[in-house]
Amino acid sequence: MRALPFLIAAALVGAPPALAQTPAPAAPKPAAPGPQRTLLSVKEVMRHIVNPAAETYWAHSGEVDDEKGANDRVPTAQAEWNINIDTAAQIAEAGNLLMMDGRARDPSGPWMKYALALNAAGIAGMAAATAHDHDKTNDAGSAMYDACFQCHGRYIPRPKDSLYKHDIDKDLKAAGEKPK
Repeated sequence: MRALPFLIAAALVGAPPALAQTPAPAAPKPAAPGPQRTLLSVKEVMRHIVNPAAETYWAHSGEVDDEKGANDRVPTAQAEWNINIDTAAQIAEAGNLLMMDGRARDPSGPWMKYALALNAAGIAGMAAATAHDHDKTNDAGSAMYDACFQCHGRYIPRPKDSLYKHDIDKDLKAAGEKPK
């Protein structure tokens, strides 16, 4: 409280030269972010983030044939488009989560390629849903599926007698495309 009268007096009379030249203290620097921590395992990221988001996105995109014929599931109302925007955002961020230290299986190998593909598919899904673009919404859903399928084919162990056989390079070659 003793400094207060001095400050008031200095303001009325003018600050002494020494005070007038004192630079303002520098603003404190924000604390550097701490180390990245992975709290959820890959399996938990899949169970709680990727699977629900992908299933929800796919439920609002694409076309399914049933007994009544072709059933187009692309949104027609803004609330449904918003669901696709939200779930595509979750897919995009899940791609980032899968690239973090502690989750990335082989940081310089196919794992990162698949995680980047998942991220890109999510971003494409957000853009398509924001633009209400029917075809691009379906394309983004297909890209999400492809990223998931390729990664699962490579990293999910299967018993030798499994009916699930997958070699993406053979599949691409059979389809007339260059292996990626």
